Amino acid sequence: MYSLELELVMKTVLPVLFVFLCACSALKVYGSADEQYRFELQDLAIEKTLWLNRDWINLVHYKPSRASLLSTRSTTYSSFVDDTKFFLAKDGDSKPRDELLATLAAVFNSAELGDSHAQCRFPARLSWLSEQLKIDKHKLPKVECPLYKQWQSMVSVGSAVLVFPAHHLNSPSSMFGHTLLRIDPGAEREHSDWLAYGVNFGANIPAGDNSLLYAYKGLSGGYPGQFIVEPYFKKIQEYNRVENRDIWEYPLNLTARETHRLSTHLWELKDINFDYYFFTENCSYRLLELLEVARPSAELTDDYWLAAIPIDTVRSVINGGFVSAQQYRPSIATQLRYQLQTLGKSLQPLVVSLADNASVAEQEEFLSLSENQQYLLLQAAYNTVRYRRAKKPRDPLSAKQSLALLRAISAYPVHQKEVMPIPVSPENGHQSKRLTITSGREKDSNYSELGFRMAYHSLLDNRYGFLDGAQINMGSMALRHYDDDNVKLERLDLADIFSLTPRSEVFDSLSWRVYGGLERVNSEAERPLAMHISGGAGYAYDFSGSTVYTLLNTRVEHNREFNKALELALGAELGWLYQSQFGAGSIKASGLEFTGSEQRLDVSLEQDITLSVNHSLRFKAQRRWYDHYTASEFSLSYHYFFR
Repeated sequence: MYSLELELVMKTVLPVLFVFLCACSALKVYGSADEQYRFELQDLAIEKTLWLNRDWINLVHYKPSRASLLSTRSTTYSSFVDDTKFFLAKDGDSKPRDELLATLAAVFNSAELGDSHAQCRFPARLSWLSEQLKIDKHKLPKVECPLYKQWQSMVSVGSAVLVFPAHHLNSPSSMFGHTLLRIDPGAEREHSDWLAYGVNFGANIPAGDNSLLYAYKGLSGGYPGQFIVEPYFKKIQEYNRVENRDIWEYPLNLTARETHRLSTHLWELKDINFDYYFFTENCSYRLLELLEVARPSAELTDDYWLAAIPIDTVRSVINGGFVSAQQYRPSIATQLRYQLQTLGKSLQPLVVSLADNASVAEQEEFLSLSENQQYLLLQAAYNTVRYRRAKKPRDPLSAKQSLALLRAISAYPVHQKEVMPIPVSPENGHQSKRLTITSGREKDSNYSELGFRMAYHSLLDNRYGFLDGAQINMGSMALRHYDDDNVKLERLDLADIFSLTPRSEVFDSLSWRVYGGLERVNSEAERPLAMHISGGAGYAYDFSGSTVYTLLNTRVEHNREFNKALELALGAELGWLYQSQFGAGSIKASGLEFTGSEQRLDVSLEQDITLSVNHSLRFKAQRRWYDHYTASEFSLSYHYFFR
């Protein structure tokens, strides 16, 4: 009987015990059931090679190394992010596979819960991994993320708008313009643009850095860059009112899913450092990366290996199918110029008088005008006061004048708001890079020349889509070949910036120019390559739709024919910039006298002939007197603009 019972126990209990022991053995290897589930997910991720997915590459901001692009071997990566706290794996900045597996391990970590948990720090990564691996959320640790929830509630992303403030010549960081995103709340919330949030990427510049140090660090990646989310009204005040820059806004047609991915990734980038490079890894490039995260099928950054000019990136976003509309927000200065143009020159002195003293509205000169003229004068005077105090601290006198003018305006019947014509939008202008082919003759020799400019607009280029009187040439070079000579470097301009702003009764603006680099100068014996930094300042005036200007110039030059290593020159320039039915043209004369007694005088005529937006011809005639050297030069150039 006992043997029968023992046999029954062996048949029933031992198999159950065997299964239990196997399960215990497995738990020793894998740990808890949730940990075993995590290992299974990692194995599945490896099987799918998810770390090579474009979505993951975008989320961690990886870029393939240039050596990998030229090699047939496996691709190696490095991340644009230069901040260790953005990575969970030891070598996560260069190993996408390790970073993905480390992220999976971290989101299942139950030892440390709260805002520092990976689920709170990387919600975009978790969301994407959940989609790809069908993660059972019930098996994830329950983590509370109060800071992330508070941020989501505050920002409440419903839609996004690409914003382009036009270039600002007086700010080195914004001379090519700027791009940022405006984040609008969902349709369920009533809101004004002023209450939206702006997403801006910029360099973190210490207060003591001067312009030269900024230029060096900005070009060499010496500054950290960060994304900053702040109320949009601050950006309107900064760009539109203080710096007087027109703002172009491009609403984006992101889906709800794409918008959510964008907002969650913005949280992941909070307080994360990137290296900032003025020409490449700048504000515009980083925004393209953000949009690639939102819509991984887009390929917006692939073409920007040399420079990411803001307006070029706007074109990329438009061509990529992101933009659904366009809006224009003119600056106070632009509105004021239009008001003055509408009133005419004869009434402009009265605008200034009203801006200085609102009681002028009680005088006969003002009262004799029509009601409509009176109303427009008061509006222009009010904008003049706003324009004057834009860059200054608020003072009681200006506040008193503004209040008096507003009271005077309110005494008139409500007028229909003057609709300002919308100018040509900047993305419709010519492309930023320029290739030039020139054929010319100097003195008794023929020459041919090949030129290239990296960026981005000169005064004689087609002004369609550009601000008048603003020249920004960066990275220009020319190679010249004479019939009886070898190919030589004719010119290398590192920078050539010219701000030509006509003065008026209201606008007391200074025109200025600064440029420098290498250029050949003429002498009796040869044409040595001289190094120089030149600049000048003066005034410009409107003359029947064209611009006449005069500048006092200075130049520091290194020339091997000089007796000293450096010589200083002083001089002047008189010019006339005009627009014709063919295109822009200029006539100018300039003279310099060096401390070593050398004198130079140049007189030139240039006429640009616009063929289309990105094609033009340019004729130039020049006469030079350099001490004992005198020569005439004539040339015809073809200009091709491209990205």
